[in-house]
Amino acid sequence: MTAIRRMITAAVATALTAAALVTTSASAAPAGITSVRATDQSIQVKGTAGPTADVSIYALGAEQDDSAWNTGTPAATVRSDASGAFTAAVAPGLYYDKFVAVADGAIIGTDHQVDDVAITPTNEYPYPTSPTKKGLQVQLTADAEELGVGHAAINVPFNEIMQVSDAGAGKSIPFVSQGRTFYFDAAAVGGIDRQIKPLSDNRTVVNLILLLYRDERPNSSWQVLKHPDADLRGGPVFGFNTKTAEGIAYYTAAVEFLAQRYTRADQQYGRATGFIVGNEIDAPWDWQNMGLKTIDEFLPYYERALRITYLATRKAYGEARTYVSLTHAWAKSLVPDPLRYYAGKEVVDRLNAMTKAHGDYPWNVAYHPYPDNLVDPRFWRDGNTTSDPDTTPKITLRNIEVLPQYLSRPGLTYGGQQRRIILSEQGCNTPNTSAESERNQAACYALAYYKVAFLPGIDAFILHRHVDHRQEGGLRLGLWWWDDTVDAPAAPKTQKLVYNVFRDIDTTRSQAATKFALDVIGIKDWSELVPGWDPAKLAVRSNPTTVGASRTAMPRQVRTLTDFTNGTQGWRVSDASDQVTAVDGVLRTHFTWSAGNAAQLAQLWRGTDVVLPQPVDTAGAQALSVRIRIPADAAVGTRFVKIKAYGEDGRVVEGATRLGDGGDWQRASIDLSGWTGRISRIKVWVRGSTQAAWSGSFDLDDVQLAGALAEADRTGNVSLAAAAPEGIGAGKPVRVSVQNDDLRPVSDPLDVKPCDGVTLDPASFPATGIAPGTTTTFDATVATSAPADPYNPRMCFQLAGFEYEVAVTVPPKPVPVAKPLFDFDDGTTQGWQAGPGMASVTAASSTANGPGVPQAGPYMLDGASPVASSLLPKTMYADPAQPLDLSAAKRVVVWVDSYGGAPNSTGYEVTFILRSGSSVQTITQPYKPDQWNEVSLDVSNWAGRSSVDHLEVTMHAVGGDYPNWGAHFQIDSLGWFDTL
Repeated sequence: MTAIRRMITAAVATALTAAALVTTSASAAPAGITSVRATDQSIQVKGTAGPTADVSIYALGAEQDDSAWNTGTPAATVRSDASGAFTAAVAPGLYYDKFVAVADGAIIGTDHQVDDVAITPTNEYPYPTSPTKKGLQVQLTADAEELGVGHAAINVPFNEIMQVSDAGAGKSIPFVSQGRTFYFDAAAVGGIDRQIKPLSDNRTVVNLILLLYRDERPNSSWQVLKHPDADLRGGPVFGFNTKTAEGIAYYTAAVEFLAQRYTRADQQYGRATGFIVGNEIDAPWDWQNMGLKTIDEFLPYYERALRITYLATRKAYGEARTYVSLTHAWAKSLVPDPLRYYAGKEVVDRLNAMTKAHGDYPWNVAYHPYPDNLVDPRFWRDGNTTSDPDTTPKITLRNIEVLPQYLSRPGLTYGGQQRRIILSEQGCNTPNTSAESERNQAACYALAYYKVAFLPGIDAFILHRHVDHRQEGGLRLGLWWWDDTVDAPAAPKTQKLVYNVFRDIDTTRSQAATKFALDVIGIKDWSELVPGWDPAKLAVRSNPTTVGASRTAMPRQVRTLTDFTNGTQGWRVSDASDQVTAVDGVLRTHFTWSAGNAAQLAQLWRGTDVVLPQPVDTAGAQALSVRIRIPADAAVGTRFVKIKAYGEDGRVVEGATRLGDGGDWQRASIDLSGWTGRISRIKVWVRGSTQAAWSGSFDLDDVQLAGALAEADRTGNVSLAAAAPEGIGAGKPVRVSVQNDDLRPVSDPLDVKPCDGVTLDPASFPATGIAPGTTTTFDATVATSAPADPYNPRMCFQLAGFEYEVAVTVPPKPVPVAKPLFDFDDGTTQGWQAGPGMASVTAASSTANGPGVPQAGPYMLDGASPVASSLLPKTMYADPAQPLDLSAAKRVVVWVDSYGGAPNSTGYEVTFILRSGSSVQTITQPYKPDQWNEVSLDVSNWAGRSSVDHLEVTMHAVGGDYPNWGAHFQIDSLGWFDTL
């Protein structure tokens, strides 16, 4: 029987089984096990058989075939009563096993696993909640607090955290699972701790994404946890090994370890209560690699991991939630290849039928409703979406409401309730660096958040990404732009427009922050696209209250809260730090490159905090003050400290001040004169002003409440900004803003100091008297202009003895646009053909390999090669009916992408050729697979450019040969520029 026929036959059988389970009444229940209940004392197996029948219950490993019962010993033998009902009790140690009932030498019914967990969990407390649905896949925990993140998703790579042997004291964490000791990498687990704990300490609801990547290190668990059928030609995320007893033992231990560590009542390592099993399992070739499998072959292995996760986490914490991860493909698969991709709806339906047949449990859905075209954030224009839950090809942010509609159908619910939904990964791209692109991205987020905020049945909307990632196939989904000058793929540089929209969207500033998006989308009111729109319900969260801060005011009438004469006194590591120690009566907070997940850049906050043993009454206090010492480091630039006070009632006040030069002790204070209430927690952050990597420490002492402050004569804690809307040229206008962050009015004028070749007219502004907490703007003209980079100019100022260097906001550098030759956006190949090493070429809107979408527009050219040597060149070409006249061209470009994962390869190479008669112009260069790469061919001195009659693009792998590689290769956006 062919694979497709097998799949269709199984689909019919599964559908019939599901229908029977939903419609059959209790009085006509089929024979077999009907429930398995786990208690502290035993596991109770209930079912029906013939009247007064002898029934044997066998316990089998999840990996065993049901027929293995006949080689084992019964776990229990009972006799059914006159109605046929039976109940058997077996040992609680069989918690993860599956059970079969045998009567008269044959299995009755189906195998059944625990579907009712009634054991006493290690930890019991209500499931954590957040007032907002706003979430983020967090990279920078301090920034997540600034943004008010209510939900987070954190990747947990099992290959990194779990070892196959003990690496020794301090390097391994031993953990006992089912009587056997397993080992976890202490450094890797510590890194996960430092991601989770600052988030959960801020009451963020944390979900862990359980993943497995290829890892050839000798002590990595990848070799055991990888599914035995995985194909290294497929995607980078592997399915877990639930095929063998050893793989199941390792996976069970890993989940138990995570659950026991991160659901503790005391939150010692942080709290995580949601567990997402794998990634996008409806695209398993890419994101849950078990090799080539039909959906019926794939799902039993995946469901084992899902059920183990449910059982292991519920044993640790009675309210833990387990999720299935799905793409935005719904009634149709992403790619019509039933051995590599499935429809999300079919996954849900079959998984539902499977768990109802073998013991249902509350698995939930973690959906990824990206826009139809990942490159284009304007999802309100999405195709492939309808309002019919049964037939819509995709569920994107445009029609997200159909997902809870579908999961609310009675046959799909658990215990009569809709399975929970979180949107655990979706994002809005910025196709380029233009202002329009930023506006489209921010409008995408605004509309998406509003839709989800007012949509019942969805618990969280977790945005991807925090910072743009250079290895994400050209997509720029972050709240921050990446920094090309830093040797890290996701180093944050500057915030995008969407950053402030994200921060304010669930506060009283919501509509002000998103007003611009109405014009972008083309509507007059949000109610046009947001069912249930109610502006009165937008503000569910408050941003911290910013108060004045100073490094010159001296506290008087102090009450010391902490002086560190007796150890750390409860102060602990917080954001992007990795150790606190008490040294000579002061608290030293250490931070290293590995502590902050790219938070090593000096401009990012890092620090320490304390939960006070007893909340402190601030009655009569004018300020909260600390002594701080940061070793001098010119590479770090200007150093700042932020002090945060957390009220017992949930309010937060914060203030930041720049510090003076040098590495001596300084005093920093924030204004508490408007505060009433009790402080339960204090946090101190520090940062610099540059993109330098900063590993080091800072010292803290004498944390005090001050009844009064002795003010300094001069006020120097201000924030400056400058904007040149027409560019930085001489005679162009400039606006300078002065924000007073101090405790008293500004004491001096603001003087302009020449730097970076830029001066202003006038050269001084009357800033004296600007009140605390207010901002004043001054208009000026550029007097001289010779910056090193006119698109990144600097200006320098002096105020109250302090020097300020300010980045000037100018229009972005124009992005040159190629004159198009071939874009394939009409859905045709536009004359391109399969050449040597290729079997076919087609216009495609998506592909299996990353990034999965065209470089621009709705289509690209996708070529498929026959299975052959990975070293064999694979060519696509075009012979235009009329030669192309590129006389005005200086360079011709093409964007290329291809499958990665060619076994034994060390890289990939592309050749771009233009021919005019016998004259040829060519370039060969390496490229990265699974992302778009620009190939640029200089034709400025080529005489043949006026009559180009042949174009071709060729790729091949380099390094070791793999003889059975079936590649896909894409090109897009072939065009020319009139400049080099």
